[in-house]
Amino acid sequence: MQAGFRISPCVGICTVNDSVCIGCNRTSLEIQEWGNMPYPDRWVIMQRLGYGKRMGREERLRRYERG
Repeated sequence: MQAGFRISPCVGICTVNDSVCIGCNRTSLEIQEWGNMPYPDRWVIMQRLGYGKRMGREERLRRYERG
């Protein structure tokens, strides 16, 4: 197992509107395939979502709570 393999953008606010989760901003397909997705593909999604640059899980939760 590679380092960081268990990392997920999920913040536990699992509501999908227009095929995109309002908590993590992943598409329904990305969420569905996440468990079987290889690490490099997961990292591409994480980068698209801004992880490693902008905010982590805690900041996403704070941002969601502020509206």
